[in-house]
Amino acid sequence: MPRISAPTLVEHRAKQRAALLNAVEDLVVETGSSNFTMASVATRAGLARSSVYEYFDSPNALFAGTVIDRMQRWTGDLESQVAMSGPPAERIEKFIRLNLELASQQVHRFGRIIRSAEMPPECSDALNAMHRELLKPLIDAIDEAGIKDAAHQGDFVNGVIHTAISRIDAGAEREAEAQAAVAFALKALGLS
Repeated sequence: MPRISAPTLVEHRAKQRAALLNAVEDLVVETGSSNFTMASVATRAGLARSSVYEYFDSPNALFAGTVIDRMQRWTGDLESQVAMSGPPAERIEKFIRLNLELASQQVHRFGRIIRSAEMPPECSDALNAMHRELLKPLIDAIDEAGIKDAAHQGDFVNGVIHTAISRIDAGAEREAEAQAAVAFALKALGLS
């Protein structure tokens, strides 16, 4: 019987699962592909291949689990930090800046790859719902500012964010892009 590496079985399982998800993210970012094997994930995580199957029954399920976990983290980070800001214009600025900051981290490189990957069916619906949830702090701030059709306007602001991310990925300086994106979005929304 294998030894547990945490004070409780629940903590041990959570630690093992996290190691698997981190291994998938690392492999996907390193290779630029969502094509990995359970064996490569097990090796990267430092686990026996059979242990991987205790958590996920296929590479698709493991990929889906990793995508969902990372989206939940990103959403949680945005929600908690944007909620601590003040009036709507400040929250919109915070949302834009946080997205650009998060985009410079590995999770964004992972996100870029998953956008181009063929998503497992078990992941597509959840991912679409989480994407809408990701925009909720922005849409709420736009709505609180009294701007009509907040969801539609939020999509436009999200387009500004994606453009800034593309420019940063191409070598532009993040702070300059953040300032330009914030100024453009707030002016377009009539908040500056």
